[in-house]
Amino acid sequence: MKFTPHPCALAVASVLCISPMISSAETFSELPPPPALENSASGQQYMLELVVNQGGRGDIVPVERKNGDFWLRRGDLERAGIPAEKLQGQQIDVNQLAKVEYDEQRQRLLLTVPAAWLPGQTIGQQQNAPRFPGRASNGALLNYDFYATRTDNAGSRLSSWNELRFFGPIGQFSTNGVYVQQLEGGVSGQQEGYIRYDTWFSNENENAAISWRAGDLVTDALSWSNSVRLGGVQIGRDFSVRPDLVTYPLPAFSGQAAVPSSVDLFINGYRSAQADVQPGPWSLTNVPFVNGAGDAVITTTDAVGRQITTTLPFYVSSSLLKQGLSDYSFSAGAIRENYGVQNFDYGAAAASGSYRYGLTDWLTLESHAEGSSSVAMGGAGGLLKLGSWGVINGALAQSQMAGDPGTQYSWGYQYNNSWFSLGTQHILRTADFGNLALVGSRGDNANTSYSLSRRSAQYTASVSLNDYGSLGLAYIDIAGGSGDRTRLMNLSWSKNLWGNSSVYISASRDQQQGDWSGAISLVIPFGEQSSASVSMERDQQGNNNQRLYVSRAMPTDGGFAYDAAWANQGSDSGDYRQASLRYRNNKIDTSAGFYGDNDNTTQWADFTGSLVLMDNRVFAANDINDAFVVVKTDYPDVTVRYENQSMGRTDKQGYLLVPSISSYYGAKYDIDTLDLPADRTAPKVEQRFAVKRKSGYLLNFPVERLRAASVVLHDSSGQPLPISSQVLRPNQATEYVGWDGIVWMEDLGASNPIHVVTPDGRSCNTQLDIADGQPKALQTYGPLTCPLPPPAQGSAVSTADNSQSGISP
Repeated sequence: MKFTPHPCALAVASVLCISPMISSAETFSELPPPPALENSASGQQYMLELVVNQGGRGDIVPVERKNGDFWLRRGDLERAGIPAEKLQGQQIDVNQLAKVEYDEQRQRLLLTVPAAWLPGQTIGQQQNAPRFPGRASNGALLNYDFYATRTDNAGSRLSSWNELRFFGPIGQFSTNGVYVQQLEGGVSGQQEGYIRYDTWFSNENENAAISWRAGDLVTDALSWSNSVRLGGVQIGRDFSVRPDLVTYPLPAFSGQAAVPSSVDLFINGYRSAQADVQPGPWSLTNVPFVNGAGDAVITTTDAVGRQITTTLPFYVSSSLLKQGLSDYSFSAGAIRENYGVQNFDYGAAAASGSYRYGLTDWLTLESHAEGSSSVAMGGAGGLLKLGSWGVINGALAQSQMAGDPGTQYSWGYQYNNSWFSLGTQHILRTADFGNLALVGSRGDNANTSYSLSRRSAQYTASVSLNDYGSLGLAYIDIAGGSGDRTRLMNLSWSKNLWGNSSVYISASRDQQQGDWSGAISLVIPFGEQSSASVSMERDQQGNNNQRLYVSRAMPTDGGFAYDAAWANQGSDSGDYRQASLRYRNNKIDTSAGFYGDNDNTTQWADFTGSLVLMDNRVFAANDINDAFVVVKTDYPDVTVRYENQSMGRTDKQGYLLVPSISSYYGAKYDIDTLDLPADRTAPKVEQRFAVKRKSGYLLNFPVERLRAASVVLHDSSGQPLPISSQVLRPNQATEYVGWDGIVWMEDLGASNPIHVVTPDGRSCNTQLDIADGQPKALQTYGPLTCPLPPPAQGSAVSTADNSQSGISP
């Protein structure tokens, strides 16, 4: 007999069977607690996260518990930052090393050690600015300045200063001078003809920050030595070719964190840095470039919000060198004599050299030596930073001139902060002290008709009075070699008034004569470029003068500027008058004017500019004293920008000269392509680079004709090829078929073979032929027939219609 259970009985039986299982599951609805570590002599091993001073790294390490102590491997502790000298053996009992806590709930082993044990952290390590090596193209440049004058008492005179410069990757060659011609009248004895000033060839090694020069040069000098002109060679450190380098020491602030914390740095009240630090010593070095005295406020905040604030004074001086950094210059040749009078007048052979070295961040040593056959001089000195109280300098030099020894002592002090500055400099020389500046036109003999000052002292001080302006004081005391003495004192006060107007008051006293002189001036701007000033003066003879001056500054993009002045001289010559008008554009800078009184008036005119030869073309521009760039786009009327400022548009041949840029400065150059026709494109629109000193660079932004078009591809039945089909052409990137069989093709030529592969693996071939190999702008070609084979039997082929009308979301 067959038994068939009733469906309700089956349901009840199922519930009864499942009930014990549900009860059992509820018993284990939570994870069991972690096993407790037992104290056993044999030890038990567990895998725990190691946390040192609340600073976890997520490292899971094996931990062994023996006799109640925790044992870890030496390598795991070293990786956690524990110094190796604190660890003995390969297995370390950390209970004997640090405070230990077992976090049973989170399976962590917490160690607390002295913060000084942990590795130091350098935050915001001082980094140099981005470096852009200097570039140079081959070219030539001619700077010119024509200046003509006509004076009532001296006739008419024309002078033409010029500089001819050749440049390229191998260096720069320059020669300059002036041609003077008296046109009418004149004074007997005035020099005419061409006078050569300087001729030299130079280059730089940027990696080593060294430059060299051959030809006419000026020797480098320290604050307690003198420069002379030589014809010879010079080599030396040249940090100007590496503006990315910071040569002077910047302060660094350090501390210790017992637990993970955040550090905020405020310099002179402004927040300059913020960083998170791990437990252990830390050093903060990303201090902004400052100069002078200041205060640094460091605030440390731990994880629970506790703060510690420390205020530290500091002093930064750009006259010091970083520890280990050196600076030097060595020159040798013949002394240049009668400079500006004779073209090739060279005298005695001479040499000069200076060397500076940053022994520490607070002490820089200096030395200097120079000499010729009749003079020898050498000395040493240094600069010492007095904590946050400024910098003192001192030097001692000895000389031997014409057989007589001499000594020079030099010392000084400099201090400045955001509202106050103080400085003094002293030089004391014996009567027989000499140097190369005294070697005169008698060849190897020292020129005893000249002498250096026996004593000089300078004192300067300034203070900011906030809303009450600023106050300045200067005192100079010079005792000449012939016994004459000059003592001058000057006191000045200035304050900004409403708008951009300002007032300036000064008083001077000649201590030798006991005479006072003074002046008061009020400057009032009107408009964006113009200003007017009125002043009154009283000279040492008691004469009162009044002056009125108006001017308009030259706009940055060129235009007109002017100035005019009138002064009541209080003399028989009448009032003094002057006026000038100036015009400047991208190619020329010209001005004209007059000045004088009733007895003698001078009219003058000036015309300056430059001619540049690059890329077999000649460009006209304003005078170029340093570097420049010629932008080449091969397309006219393209806007060129330098550091986001428009410099103009390219000419009909696609060139634009960007004059007077700073050498070795990594500047951004870009072109605006929004105005280009639809069939034009620029593969590169922005570049950042630097130009070498006294050089030019040809910058290419090629604007190319866009050899591209939309091509329609159909199969042999006239239907668009399937969407996402790959279009393969020789030496071209893969292109894809879009809706309606349209594909965008670039770099088209006269004959363009096309190979198409559909998503289901079928393929076909066709070809696009274009007359002259140049597609017409915004034109669609086709449809081209690309015969596809039938799909393979059994393959899945999409039947969707590849047309705009058949698209559905």
